[in-house]
Amino acid sequence: MIPEIWVLRALEGGILGVGAIIAIQSFRAYRRTRSPALALLGAGFVLISVAAAVAGVLYELFSQDLLTAWVAFSTFDLAGFLVILYSILQVRPARP
Repeated sequence: MIPEIWVLRALEGGILGVGAIIAIQSFRAYRRTRSPALALLGAGFVLISVAAAVAGVLYELFSQDLLTAWVAFSTFDLAGFLVILYSILQVRPARP
C-alpha cells in the first residue's frame, strides 16, 4: 500500500505540472496577441499552481501544522482565482 503522503505529493506535483502548462500556453498567447487579459490569465494559473507547492513546503520542510499549510494554500488559490476573474471581466475597447 502507498503511504498517503505520497499520494498527496503526486497530486500536488500534478497540479503544479498542469498549472505550469496552462500558464505557459497563456503567456505564449499573450506574446502573439499582446492581450493583457491573457497575461493575467497566466498569472492567475501560476498563483493557483504555486499554492500546492507552498502548502507542501510549509508542511513538510518547515514543519508547520496542517492548518497553516491549508491557509497558505487557500490564500494563493483565492488570489489566483481573483486574478483570473479580473482577466475575464476586464473591459476591452470596442472594435471599430
